[in-house]
Amino acid sequence: MDSYQLQELKTALLEEIQSAFSNKKNPLLKEYEEQTENLIALLELMTKEKESMPQENIDLIMGQDYVILQLERWVDENKKIISHWNTDEESLKKH
Repeated sequence: MDSYQLQELKTALLEEIQSAFSNKKNPLLKEYEEQTENLIALLELMTKEKESMPQENIDLIMGQDYVILQLERWVDENKKIISHWNTDEESLKKH
């Protein structure tokens, strides 16, 4: 996959992630699950992209590391929300 295709795929995933919830005040479990799948796919793409970067470009690699860390946190938060979905822990829902 060339860099243009990779960027298009990342952009499409980001759009899907941002529009995951039809009603942000009352999100559905299915929407959290779909968003989490998209986040994981984006995380994998960004990790592969980072691995292909020249090691001399420290700033770019560090920026990529930061984004990857944030995506991992987001995935963890979503997984926590999903795992507590049926326990009526409304305080976990962030949307």
